[in-house]
Amino acid sequence: MTEPRPAEPLPPEPLPPEPLHVIVDGGLDDALALSVLVGLNVPMSQVVATEGSVSLLTTATATARLMATLGSSAPVRLGSDRALAGAYPAGRDPFHGSDAFGGNAQLLKPARAPGEQAHGLSGSVFCAGALTLVAQALQSGGALTGVVWMGGAVAVGGNMTAAAEFNAWMDPVATDQVLASGVPVRMVPLDVTERFMWSANELDSLRTTGRMGHLLADAVAFAHDRDGFFVPHDAVAAIALTSPDLFRWTARQARCETKGELTCGETVVDRRPWSSPGSVLVAEDADVPEVSAHILAAVASLP
Repeated sequence: MTEPRPAEPLPPEPLPPEPLHVIVDGGLDDALALSVLVGLNVPMSQVVATEGSVSLLTTATATARLMATLGSSAPVRLGSDRALAGAYPAGRDPFHGSDAFGGNAQLLKPARAPGEQAHGLSGSVFCAGALTLVAQALQSGGALTGVVWMGGAVAVGGNMTAAAEFNAWMDPVATDQVLASGVPVRMVPLDVTERFMWSANELDSLRTTGRMGHLLADAVAFAHDRDGFFVPHDAVAAIALTSPDLFRWTARQARCETKGELTCGETVVDRRPWSSPGSVLVAEDADVPEVSAHILAAVASLP
């Protein structure tokens, strides 16, 4: 019998040179992630608003106002308002505030809600929501060179159900199609992001970064005051995109359960030591203080 071998951590991939397609779904952590990307001058070909804990229109409106406030010229376009597996169930919970900005969207610069549909995805994608549009791009023959996705969970269980992380749960079919496609995916799961439970101290540090940091901290306080902490999931993934050396990555085979009565949306990652590597680079550890410092520094660089 062959001796089990430990999975070898892989060196991080370099940041793709082409402009990114950025997908967001109207969360407070999405707003922080967009602020990080703008602060770090990451080129974005488009920002695509999709349905999340708020409607597509609410996500699109809040995103357009945020990008205008950030002074970014990246166009905001409309994505999907339904998943491949079906529409978002009724009784949506505005977990990030009914305006997708913790009740503070009126403080953002006015901007017209986008009416243009997203252009086809190709090249590199940063996805901070469901993978619906990425799966549709693959189905239509889109030439994707890599995807950085905040989503899934490996060993910690889900945050939407006992098994499923929210972004995977939103569209399990799309998640499975993308993970199984062979396209290079860099997956930043809950196992890593939930290590960043920001307290009032981190919010105070965010406020001291400047005008934009103060605005973001006031918005994020909506979640902090409710839960006693704030997890900047998507902002962590943004740093995984720009500074992957701050994370430990391992190539894994990964799929998503699409039919289980109790497990639909669960991401199944093969961590057996004798399994062969897959095309999904899974973040398995991070330098938490340094990643948080990078987030704050990116926001501090905003005008």
